[in-house]
Amino acid sequence: MIDFSNFHIIVDTREQQPWSFDNMVKSCAKLDTGDYSLKGLEHLLCIERKKSVGEIANNITEKRFKDVVTRMSAIQHSFLLLEFSLDNVLSYPIGSNVPKKLWDKIKISPKFILKHLVELQLLYNIKVLFCGDADNAETMALSIMRKIYELEGQPKKDI
Repeated sequence: MIDFSNFHIIVDTREQQPWSFDNMVKSCAKLDTGDYSLKGLEHLLCIERKKSVGEIANNITEKRFKDVVTRMSAIQHSFLLLEFSLDNVLSYPIGSNVPKKLWDKIKISPKFILKHLVELQLLYNIKVLFCGDADNAETMALSIMRKIYELEGQPKKDI
């Protein structure tokens, strides 16, 4: 039986509207990579969260995001949890915050977004999960964290 008494969620200080993880021990701290991890297992677990297809569409062209992806690829258990569905990607920019009158000026297509999401998985070993919404993404994140904690054992305590 796994002892979850040291199960402690770390939320990155830059996360503006963090998942609540009700009834869980959690704290805010600066994470070098990702939005969520577990105390003592930051080197093994990274969860990056994207709230909308518009957010990921903007991110995939930024150098800063490429740097995040490179750092994530060095972490054994790296996840990108998407709070939207594959259908949202395939219908982009419908449902985005881009005004309809500007849609013909958008250079990022659904195929371009999908290509990059596939590359994250195949080239960088980042698991990409379409969760549908924020509640499902939070549930998935907690499930991932529990399993990683179970697989990797308890983190070492500070001396």
